Amino acid sequence: MKINSEKFELKKNDSAYVPPNSEQFFENIGSEKLRFLCIVEPAWKPEDDEILE
Repeated sequence: MKINSEKFELKKNDSAYVPPNSEQFFENIGSEKLRFLCIVEPAWKPEDDEILE
């Protein structure tokens, strides 16, 4: 995972706090299916996201 310029690896059952207005990126580097839960306040709006592939 990358939050702004900081990079770190998350493992099963880990969590990360992403401060408001931060850039964040994550990818699955393992062989198992990635599942994540994202809790946001205020509510998420689709126009706030930019998805890069």
